[in-house]
Amino acid sequence: MPQAVRISPTGQVIDTPAKVSKRQNDDVLWIATGNGGPWTITFDKVSADASTYELADGSPFSESTYTIARGGSNGSIGGPVAGLVGRTYRYKVKDAAGNVTHDPDVDVES
Repeated sequence: MPQAVRISPTGQVIDTPAKVSKRQNDDVLWIATGNGGPWTITFDKVSADASTYELADGSPFSESTYTIARGGSNGSIGGPVAGLVGRTYRYKVKDAAGNVTHDPDVDVES
């Protein structure tokens, strides 16, 4: 079952951090609420900010970029295939102009 991650009309992720299970092959489904968007999700954030888990580079999923249409949804398929258990993966939410609106995390659990 996918983990629903809602994005507000202003581009802020409401459900953060997203927690996905490697064992359960959990996917993430980003949802543009309130007819917001379009949004682009990019797993390219670099930060030394404290986190629950050790930081990991890249994306825990098969793709590193996801596009969410205005008022739509899109997400990963096949679970955190590249994700390491006990790691945090940081990503950015960008608006249509490429401006970063939020920079949340995905935690991969067992």
